[in-house]
Amino acid sequence: MSLAKKIFRLISCNADANVLSLRVILFLVGFIFIFPAIGQSTLDSLLNNIRETSGNPIITSLSEDAFTNKAQNPEEAIRFSLEAVELSKKEDYADGLIFNFRLLGNLYFQVHNYEQAIFSYDQCIQYALPRNDTVTIRECYLNKGAVFFTKGLNSKALDNYLLGLDYSRNLDKEKEYNNIGAVFFSEGEFEEAYNYYNKALDLLKLKNDQYGISVAYNNIGDVFRMMGKYDIALSYYNKVLARGDTLEIPDLSVLCLNNIGLIHGLQNNKDSAIICFQKSLDKAREIKDPFLISKSLFLLGQAYFEKGLFAKAKPYLEQSYNLSKNAGIYTEMSGASYLLQLIFEKEGSFKQAYHYANMHKLASDSLFSNEAKQQVLKLMFDHKIELQELERQNFFETEKHERKRSAFKFYSVIFALIIIVLIGAFILFRSMQRVKINRIEKEKAELKIMNTQIDLEMKNREIVEKVLKITEKNELLDTTFKLLHEFSGSLSPKQKAELDNITREIQSKEVKNQWDEFYYYFTQVYSKFYEKLESDFPNLTLSEKRLCAFLKLNMTTKDIAAITYQNFKSIEVARTRLRRKLNMTNSSLSFQEFFSQYN
Repeated sequence: MSLAKKIFRLISCNADANVLSLRVILFLVGFIFIFPAIGQSTLDSLLNNIRETSGNPIITSLSEDAFTNKAQNPEEAIRFSLEAVELSKKEDYADGLIFNFRLLGNLYFQVHNYEQAIFSYDQCIQYALPRNDTVTIRECYLNKGAVFFTKGLNSKALDNYLLGLDYSRNLDKEKEYNNIGAVFFSEGEFEEAYNYYNKALDLLKLKNDQYGISVAYNNIGDVFRMMGKYDIALSYYNKVLARGDTLEIPDLSVLCLNNIGLIHGLQNNKDSAIICFQKSLDKAREIKDPFLISKSLFLLGQAYFEKGLFAKAKPYLEQSYNLSKNAGIYTEMSGASYLLQLIFEKEGSFKQAYHYANMHKLASDSLFSNEAKQQVLKLMFDHKIELQELERQNFFETEKHERKRSAFKFYSVIFALIIIVLIGAFILFRSMQRVKINRIEKEKAELKIMNTQIDLEMKNREIVEKVLKITEKNELLDTTFKLLHEFSGSLSPKQKAELDNITREIQSKEVKNQWDEFYYYFTQVYSKFYEKLESDFPNLTLSEKRLCAFLKLNMTTKDIAAITYQNFKSIEVARTRLRRKLNMTNSSLSFQEFFSQYN
């Protein structure tokens, strides 16, 4: 049984609960769990309603067939359930519609048809609302949230979690607490994430849900890992591994191996990290879980990338990118495309690098949203207001009894309370205004920085494209000059000398024209580059200044030779001489790192 199926035991009272797939998403190169609310006990009760109330045996039979085939043959189960829906609509039979739309949501989730899953849950809610079936409504909202979370749409997921919270009971909120903790985790608010994960853990311990406790331990381990407390994180992961062996859950072992590998990587023990990621990939492939395979591939590729083994990293990253793109897993798609962009840039394959840069932006845009954090903060504020209101009610109850003994004391306390509340409200209002203003200013600053970075990236790409065109043109001219040189062998010495003079004159003019064009585009992006460079190093020659610009763009010796009509050896000599003039002889910095301070 896959982890996607087993984790939903957290919601079900039945140990044989049928469940769909689980969203286990990578945030900041880590894994967190969210809990959908798909349990067999509720479906059992809804199916029993049909058996007891349906006057149409065909609807009952189709519903039972769909329920029976949901695990082994979900496609066949979908067909049975759709037929039951059509018959239930004709008879306006609400029980049949509620059960089958509820089951269809699970089935579509299981086969990764997320749009139809959301539609089915919405239909179930529509028919359950008039009956005030809070259990079914809550489960549908939580499952919708799980679908959106699987797609990486945190804002929409959180909206549904909050709606599910409205329909939950006090001792049945572990799923909501965990999911809200997951949103905080994704936003980097690790202390708040830890608080909500602990709330979920306390409820799970009260219910003695061993698998749910393992899930909570994993999430808390992730929090400590992101906070840099690696020994504590490893203690939680080891608890999960021990429980995973006992409960026979290979999926959970995959996640823990990846998490432990991440810690090894953070501690600069890359070889141990690679061993953990390889083990997790082997297990993920055994259970054929596309989400876990994609994540393990990405982590393995990333580990090789960080070691500088780009040839080994590339195939893992390409597999992760293709798998995550097909499955709509934006997080891995974004990470893999970004690393592939860097690899192809280092290889000089600028067209491939440009393609993956676009794919990285596309995937990143799908993940970008501030709405989730705002909704969570709103939930915290509303919760605090509820606590304040509860305290006020308790206070007034006490005052009601005290009123019998002293009316004067009662009115004095009420007056003092009003003053305190007014002062507190005023202070709270001022504090909220300051927080709001600071948040708006911060968002404006972040937006400005982001726009500046995007603009710089676009202009950099324009420069690279211009350089590529110049290089292509130079290669064509170089080929032409070689042919002319071969042809000159058949000419008289005078004709050959004239042809050589014409060739050198064309080369000289072409170099100047190309440099003027390059200089124009380069200074459009790095307007202060030469001003700062000449201020620090006034003795640089014109040729050395040109070389500085090429190195600023991380151009290879081959590209520089092509654009300047010089051979490789001349460029290497010029680079060595330039390093000496820039006082970099004893420095381990690369030229690109050195010139990053000149923008």
